[in-house]
Amino acid sequence: MEVPIEAKRAVFAAVASQMSGQPKIARLATSLAKNFKSTASDPLERAKNLAYLLYVHEQPALSLQVCELLNDITFKNNYNLWTWVELTLALEWKLRVDAGQAVKAQACADIIRDTDQTGSETERLQKIATLEHRLTGSLLYDTEITNSQQRGDKTGERTWRMLQLGALLFIEALGGSDVLPVSDLEQQVVFNLVKLRSA
Repeated sequence: MEVPIEAKRAVFAAVASQMSGQPKIARLATSLAKNFKSTASDPLERAKNLAYLLYVHEQPALSLQVCELLNDITFKNNYNLWTWVELTLALEWKLRVDAGQAVKAQACADIIRDTDQTGSETERLQKIATLEHRLTGSLLYDTEITNSQQRGDKTGERTWRMLQLGALLFIEALGGSDVLPVSDLEQQVVFNLVKLRSA
């Protein structure tokens, strides 16, 4: 059962108060405390962004609190909404693994995988094909990161690296692939975090 919106907004407000030393993050959390809802893409994307920013800024407990605000949202065949929930579940998976909570981590991965079992047979086959393509690293944004570096665009590079972090965690949460085994993915996650944290 989904937690009431008022309760979720209260968590965002608490996060904002604890991150007063990071104005950008505090502003994002404050805006979500005022207008978060789970039925529109924009607030879900911003909640996902907040969770990842907290993770990059080495606030795993707060990041997990934000992740938990999205993990009760059910898949309704709307990827405009689900994309952000899915990426937040991938981050929660990582946070749970790092905390030694294997069962809860697996639950996050299971929710992601279960979306491939919905819809007609044709839809399921299409979802599985899309998933297999993603697991090979088709959405890792390497070209975009390189282009940003060549232009000296540090803001652009950071934006693409944040997106890449989500894509890496998504693949890792689902067990990797022949092309991208978990050990390689973890190395890329660590490398990406070093780059993001030094920016």
